[in-house]
Order: sequence, then structure tokens, then C-alpha cells
Amino acid sequence: MNAKLVLGLAVVAGLIAVFLVRQQVENIKGETVTVYKAASDQPAGEVLGGQIEEVTLPAGLFPNIFEEAPTADFVDMVKSTPLRESVQAGDILLYRHFDSSVDRGVLAKIPEGMKAISIPVNEVSSVAFFIQPGDWIDVLATFMGTDVASELQLNEAMLDLSTRPVVQSVKVLAVGDKYRASDRQRTEPYSSVTLLVTMEEAAKLIFARDFFNARMTLVLRGENDNRVDPEIPSVGIDTQDFDAIGNQPAAATQQ
Repeated sequence: MNAKLVLGLAVVAGLIAVFLVRQQVENIKGETVTVYKAASDQPAGEVLGGQIEEVTLPAGLFPNIFEEAPTADFVDMVKSTPLRESVQAGDILLYRHFDSSVDRGVLAKIPEGMKAISIPVNEVSSVAFFIQPGDWIDVLATFMGTDVASELQLNEAMLDLSTRPVVQSVKVLAVGDKYRASDRQRTEPYSSVTLLVTMEEAAKLIFARDFFNARMTLVLRGENDNRVDPEIPSVGIDTQDFDAIGNQPAAATQQ
């Protein structure tokens, strides 16, 4: 075979291979994530401060990046936490490079005066696991079971059997053990949700759970919905016009 023809075919094959590789890379890149690299050599025990540089990486090519490297949500921590081990200029900064207390979990997300509390959920009560860290929700509960009425020797008619909000417009700090903003991309099952609440709200949730044995359900809010209804809506066996709820003409519900 002519040497020039062989060379030409090799060049064409190489170009095709490069094109296919690039296409494959583009297909798996997906979203990008911002992490950090060291701007200079630093020994263990030092604080990086401003000696860091942003690095934008394709999340699809680095599937474990969220667990291994602090993202933009942790920039303050990266700047102020002492190094556990030395790094060289250009090294991608990983959690293992920092002091063991670096990944403080939800602690770093709890403002002064607020508390974190976890409540059990399942697929139904968590809106099919669509509720994720950073969402805002309401917690509704049904009060109270006939078993409680029997134990307390109370007349069921006195118990105000109803479903109503326990707390409104509270922030989700974590679902299961996932608490980072990047964890929102995952919809794995979980059995608990951790909420940001006041001490009084925490006590109310615990009382509803422990005394009333109330079944709690989370209701997911829209991105810009932070309204708190001062008149707690309640629906129960004595609710007037029960059948009309949710069955009114559209014009009436928009008034």
C-alpha cells in the first residue's frame, strides 16, 4: 500500500478518534463545580487565607468531588482552617488536608439562637424524597389517635381530632446524612430530616411526637414562598363544609 495513503488514513483515523473522545467528554461533563487549589506551598499547621485559587471542574468527570473537596459553600472554612498536612502549589484542596474538625456538618449552618432537630420520615411523608437540603417546608400532623384517647380515658369528642400545621416555613438543614448544597443533586432514600427551628418550635415538635403520637407529614414550599399563616388552618371531623375544601370553582379560590 502507498505510504502516503497509509499516512493519510492514519491522520483521518486520528482526527476521528479525537472528535469522538471530545464528544464523549462533553457528554459526561454535565454541570460544573467550583473547588479550590493551593496558590503556594504551605506546611501543616498554616492557615491558607488568601493563598487559594478557584478551580472549575466538570462534576460528571469527578463524581466523588463533593465528598472529597470543599466546594464554594465552604470557602470561609478553606481560608481559615489550619492545615492538617502540607500542600504544594497547584494541589486541589481536599477535606483530608485540613484539621479533623473541618467538616462541621450542620453546625456551621445553625445561626445563633436557632436549633437543629430531626424527625423521622418515609417516602410519603417526605414528598417522595424530593425534599432536599436548603428547602423550606411546613410540618403537618394529625391529632390524635384513638389509642391515646383510650389510654388517657378521655372522650374522643374532646380531643379535637384534626390535621393541622405544627410549624410553618422552616428550613431543611439535612436529609439523612446529606447536608451540603451539592447533595441536592441526589434523590436517594432517607429516613430522617433535620430542620432549623427555634427552641419553642423544637419543643412543640417533640410534644406532638411523644405525647400525641402524631403522624407528621412534610409539605414542600415553592422557592419564594415564606408566608406564615397566623390563623392556623385545621381540618378535622368537625370541620364545617369539609366537602367544599379543594372542590370550589377556580374563580372562588382566587378571590
